[in-house]
Amino acid sequence: MTSVDFPTDGAAWRDYLEIHVSSRLEGAKGVLDALRSGNAVDVLAEWNEADIAIIHAMELPQILAECHPDAGVRELAGELFVRAQTVRQERDQDAELYSLIAGIDASTLTDDAANVRELLLGDFRAEGAHLGDEARAELATVNERITALSTKFSENIRDAQASIRIAPERLAGLPQDYIDAHPVGDDGLVTITTEYPDKFPFMEMAHDADARRDLVIADYQRAYPANDAVLAELLQERHRKAELLGLPSFADVATQRMMMPDGDSIGRFIDEVNLAARPAALRDVERLLERKRKDFPDATNVTVYDATYYVERIKAEELGVDANQVREYLDFGKVKQGVLDLTAHLFGYTFELVPDAPTWHPDVEVYDVKEDGEWVGRIHLDMHPREGKFSHMACFAVASGFTNRNVPESSLMCNFPRGLMTFDDLVTFLHEFGHLIHEIAAGQQVWGRHTGLSDQQEWDFVEAPSQMLEEWAWTAPVLQRFATNAAGEPIPTELVDALRASRDFCEGMGTARQLAYAALSHRLHRDHPTDIAPFAEAIEAEYDVRDMIPDTHQYASFGHLTDYSACYYTYQWSLSIAKDMFTQFDPDNLLDAEVSKRYRREVLNPGNRRHAAESVEAFLGRPYSTDAYREWLASL
Repeated sequence: MTSVDFPTDGAAWRDYLEIHVSSRLEGAKGVLDALRSGNAVDVLAEWNEADIAIIHAMELPQILAECHPDAGVRELAGELFVRAQTVRQERDQDAELYSLIAGIDASTLTDDAANVRELLLGDFRAEGAHLGDEARAELATVNERITALSTKFSENIRDAQASIRIAPERLAGLPQDYIDAHPVGDDGLVTITTEYPDKFPFMEMAHDADARRDLVIADYQRAYPANDAVLAELLQERHRKAELLGLPSFADVATQRMMMPDGDSIGRFIDEVNLAARPAALRDVERLLERKRKDFPDATNVTVYDATYYVERIKAEELGVDANQVREYLDFGKVKQGVLDLTAHLFGYTFELVPDAPTWHPDVEVYDVKEDGEWVGRIHLDMHPREGKFSHMACFAVASGFTNRNVPESSLMCNFPRGLMTFDDLVTFLHEFGHLIHEIAAGQQVWGRHTGLSDQQEWDFVEAPSQMLEEWAWTAPVLQRFATNAAGEPIPTELVDALRASRDFCEGMGTARQLAYAALSHRLHRDHPTDIAPFAEAIEAEYDVRDMIPDTHQYASFGHLTDYSACYYTYQWSLSIAKDMFTQFDPDNLLDAEVSKRYRREVLNPGNRRHAAESVEAFLGRPYSTDAYREWLASL
């Protein structure tokens, strides 16, 4: 059974969404009122009823606010998401409910129920339920502002449309199918947008450096100045929340439910990784500068709009990896089916297309997920860009799954081209599908607090399963299952070998860029500056080894500042865990399903039922280690 039954009539969406959210929130409020009145027979069980209702009330409007084709529905969905999130926050700040949960004798509970109790007590403390009435009242107002500002920040990025107009001869270097997809307008110019299918091939292949520069500026500036004031106010409100909770900064608030112990530890982790990766990053940029001087003998730097282009030039000229040649084997339709078939094999699932399933847009494909013939989930694949849609790549819950209630439903929200893909697109596809599999595999829970990829779980682990699934992009036996050209010929083993050999090329530079994002995310919330532009530029200069373009305000379109807040370090933290988990697999036999099914059972299925470190230890047979990650950094 599902918890959502989408309308088939587009005009009915607003009524449907309003009823979906309101009915669940009203039901949850009724249960919570009964708990406060002392009429509950089983406090945790009845709490769980309200919790699941609130979870489902939050999830659907959150995704529809990012993807529904009707702007009015998107706006309503955003408002309903804020309403549902406010109900959850008010619940978690409720001193009476806090006392009620704290008063439960843990010795009378099952292990899972006792774990839920402990998690709930942490949630209450994180939202200030232990504070006095005045502080809790102010915190409620602050939380409302944080939610509204976060929503506005995301909406401004989603709705920002940016492009450049250039003469067709400036497309030199791009493949013919890309050129054909960008016809010349009446004014004799071609439009290149900042959407992924336009931007990524252009930055990799366009010979015209000035055109690449213009596209980077358009991309970075697209949510500026709209988001400048929004972010400044968001940082101030988050800092005020930290003050009310008695914590040094919002980085400490954000790490309360993380593997990372506190905010200061974020900075130490970033510095440790920077120390290890910096020498490789400097070598990488020097290698790119050497190649750039073949085109521009007087060049003295490598800019943000040079880096990807010259990485691809060196790969093609010296490492045997031509991006255009690789694209010929990566047709989107074949890749999609290949990823479905691969993950079905690895994790013991089957994916069955449901052609008539109602969903929010005709582009979306719906698949039922089955295991041994039993229906265990549903996925929605919304894979191509369109106006008004989320402009990044992500996995969104549609409805978290619960045993004997409803199967988990989740969606990929991506922006891939409809034709030929780049190899980076393939890696990203696997990454996001890793999140999707995690959501489905963890979607058989009893307790709401244990579900899926909740923002209340250890969020700095959440990227590890998706990063590990990227490993399957780099081996010929996997790729040759679906990577075929127009004649049906599989990608040559020699080309895959070249891809593998070039895999870590300039990863030192890439790690430096990730650390710039991580430090920005952390320090914005540690220092909460009001004049963000010079603050952000100083951090970029400290960590990024490329020359940046001044006054481009990229932070205004840094969407992870809402959901990850101070914790973008998560990507490197999770990568260290992913590298360790991958040591259990045989790189020469990645289609061995015995290991991958054990991984699913020990790491993915538990969801938030146990700490991430415990799940990883159960899979590894030992506590997790950073040794594999450190060895990788040292090898760059």
